[in-house]
Amino acid sequence: MPASRRHASGRRASLWCWRSRMSAWRRSGERRFAGAYSATRRLVAHPDAGSAVADLIVMTWNVENLFHPEDTDASAAETYAAKLAYLAGLISGTGADVVALQEIGSPAAVEDLRSALGAPWHAVVSSHPDGRGIRVAVLARHALAEEAQIVALPQAGLPAVPDVDGGTLTHLGRGAVQVHVDCGGPGLRLLTAHLKSKLLTYPGGRRYPRIEDERPRGAGYALLRRTAEAVALRVHLNDVLAAAAVDGQPGMPTILCGDLNDGPDAVTTVVLEGPADGDINRPDNGDAVRLYNLGRCLPPARAYSRIYQGHGELIDHILATRDLQLRQVSIDSLVDDITSIGASTRSREAAIVPDHAPVLARFTGL
Repeated sequence: MPASRRHASGRRASLWCWRSRMSAWRRSGERRFAGAYSATRRLVAHPDAGSAVADLIVMTWNVENLFHPEDTDASAAETYAAKLAYLAGLISGTGADVVALQEIGSPAAVEDLRSALGAPWHAVVSSHPDGRGIRVAVLARHALAEEAQIVALPQAGLPAVPDVDGGTLTHLGRGAVQVHVDCGGPGLRLLTAHLKSKLLTYPGGRRYPRIEDERPRGAGYALLRRTAEAVALRVHLNDVLAAAAVDGQPGMPTILCGDLNDGPDAVTTVVLEGPADGDINRPDNGDAVRLYNLGRCLPPARAYSRIYQGHGELIDHILATRDLQLRQVSIDSLVDDITSIGASTRSREAAIVPDHAPVLARFTGL
């Protein structure tokens, strides 16, 4: 056989193998989670209406550095295609209706994932990434309307906090997004955010301290920034929830979700819940603006969304208003595929499965 024909044949075989692996990744995601969630697509009767409506499944997922690769990097392109297939397969397998995403590298990456999912998915993407270019986004099977890009630290919150380089921070490191999901009835208001990580940085962008005093200062600066970002979200929620309230109750089903980069009992997470509640079954004056962290209902063996140095931690959260908490059917963290990570990110460059598990909740009668 002539060399040119052998090379062409080799390229065709390589392409066939590559496409087969992509299909396998997608089928793997669909099969792994379809069994547990296929029943969630059933129709149920709304308690306040005679018609039947579908359950609603909401997912939040940090998909870890989903960057569209450069055209000249064939290896990165193959990894990217495999990752898209895995993400789309898992999302499809769970039957999710709305997916809040973190660590999206560009609007093109969202479009690639939307295309992999197929019709009728819609997307809204933050226009305020961080210095690395990562941002948040929302995908939904239903029509989406962007309502707000949340960027500034408000005057009613902590409008200015010190930065590690000696400057002053007045904006979220990564902008949050608020959308309206047209899923029937009043619809759903959803906000997604990605708060400051626990990874410490030092003056000049260093990842290590030169003197030991820099270590506690770096941790303090990171905590101040995450606190200011959480307070900014809570102040924003106070406004929009109070404005929509009806007779002291939530007037619009609302969810805040995303990578909050701390556990459910951390101050920066608890502040997002608003006023504490003694009994969800007894209405009170805080109902209109209160959120409930649904992660507190996770099965103990699955109450984590990332494994860091061998220890599970729940840092990806779904918080919901009282009306949604009362309609919650289930919540899960799909931890089956994730593995433990360390401080170094170099080993993650070719990873197909993200380092965070998707967390998803199902609500009935919306």
